[in-house]
Amino acid sequence: MNDGRTTRRRFVAGVGASVAAVTAAGCLGSDDDDDDPDGIGPKDIESRRERMPDPDVDLEWDDAREFRAWLFDDGNETTGQYNYTEDLPPVDDVESPILEVIDGYPDRVDGLLRQPGSEVVFGEFDRDDLESTLEGSDAYAVTDEYEGYVVAEPDDENGDGGPVAGGDDAIVVGSRYERPIDAGRGERDRLEEIDPWMTHVFETLPTGELASGAYLAPLEGLEHGEIYCWGVSTPDREADASEWALVFDDPDDAVDAENDVRSEVELVGGEVTALEVDERTMTMTVAGRQLDEEY
Repeated sequence: MNDGRTTRRRFVAGVGASVAAVTAAGCLGSDDDDDDPDGIGPKDIESRRERMPDPDVDLEWDDAREFRAWLFDDGNETTGQYNYTEDLPPVDDVESPILEVIDGYPDRVDGLLRQPGSEVVFGEFDRDDLESTLEGSDAYAVTDEYEGYVVAEPDDENGDGGPVAGGDDAIVVGSRYERPIDAGRGERDRLEEIDPWMTHVFETLPTGELASGAYLAPLEGLEHGEIYCWGVSTPDREADASEWALVFDDPDDAVDAENDVRSEVELVGGEVTALEVDERTMTMTVAGRQLDEEY
């Protein structure tokens, strides 16, 4: 017999699987544009963004956690999925080329951030030491420098991880390493500078050691085309509940979806213990260990 905790963990696995599907496919949700008089479909994030009102939030980078400055805007290219953790997984659970570069994981690492095409490892490093490590590695060859970060390309055996860019404040892995570096330096549009509704999501949710978010629907089975963006915050990887925030295109959409969202989450194994709607924002507490498969 399965107890409730086992069922909730299965629900969490579904969250992780859906995250992977969102990143790979670009979106979840209906492609049907007929209900929109302007012909704007759910996948057209940029057009939907233009129709959203100003949420009236103040963005102070000095008060925001460091990883938020490294979130970049992808437009309609992907759903902008991000997964961040300060509660680091044990080394045996990490499948990443960063272990080829970092001597002393997890002691030297402050946090991990994944976005489409890139992974950022935050910590205090020495750029010159990283270059020496990469030059002495059989798996990488130093090929370039980018904005002060040493860049190394992997050999054929390690090519799936993409290049590595190492600096004093971060190590970035992946084919799109330039994007988070540029955002972190303020040389590229940051996600929250383009879309204040993402700031609204951060301000709505409590601060947890695990944070995820994106545009469009967050779960298979929770495929409301009216969901504009969402975020999830979890205290740590052993927590039994997480906080969710869903932002809808219109306040009426949020009200109309209340019962459906509750039942749909429960159908895939979650347990909604609290749910509120405030204008176009739906917040809910979902019971279960929120161990995202991304980390």
